[in-house]
Amino acid sequence: MNKVLRNLFVYIFIIILLQSQVLADDVSKGEQLIKKAKLAQIKDESYEYINKARDIFREAYENNPSDIRVLLGLSKVAQFIQDRGDAKLYLLMAYNTNPADPKLQREMADFFYNFQEYSTAIEYYKLALASGLLMDFETNLKTAQCYEKLADVENARLYYQICAQINPSSKVVADKLNQYDSEDHPDNTEELENAGYKYLFKDKKLSEKEQNEADSESIIEQINSSY
Repeated sequence: MNKVLRNLFVYIFIIILLQSQVLADDVSKGEQLIKKAKLAQIKDESYEYINKARDIFREAYENNPSDIRVLLGLSKVAQFIQDRGDAKLYLLMAYNTNPADPKLQREMADFFYNFQEYSTAIEYYKLALASGLLMDFETNLKTAQCYEKLADVENARLYYQICAQINPSSKVVADKLNQYDSEDHPDNTEELENAGYKYLFKDKKLSEKEQNEADSESIIEQINSSY
């Protein structure tokens, strides 16, 4: 009798193990389809991928509704088609399993980023950074991009500089920092047509006419100060 029970338990264990492997394979396939949907150049092709991913995750959800990867997959599918309600529902189900997990905090941040709620996204990105992703390039990059969307140049530059330290070979980051540097010392911009503004840039060489104007202003200031 004991041998029969032991064999039964072994059989059940093998079945569970095989089902788990099938679920993991399906989830991986669904995640790959979402990536393909994001990269697809043709809209119809993109939605073909995302619909296949949705079918996979829905079936997986019926078999295991508490699997975090399945919940995140359903949330990402909903985010892709801009279904904010379902996207947040499945995401919160995943997030509430372990709110201290920096990867889930990052998923929350990505959700708000995707729906253009950049201030809230920053809160979760910073939470993820503080919880264990401090040196994660993508998390710092998204934080920089959020600040950039909010026109907070100072903080955007700070996080781009952090990204440059983490990944010095990133062309995206290098281009952004070069852009900010060029904006600090602009050349041939409309703003610099205003002489009063141009004088703020000490490394900007003035034309002869502008130099004469500057000298004239200086002389007038000296004369006025004498009275």
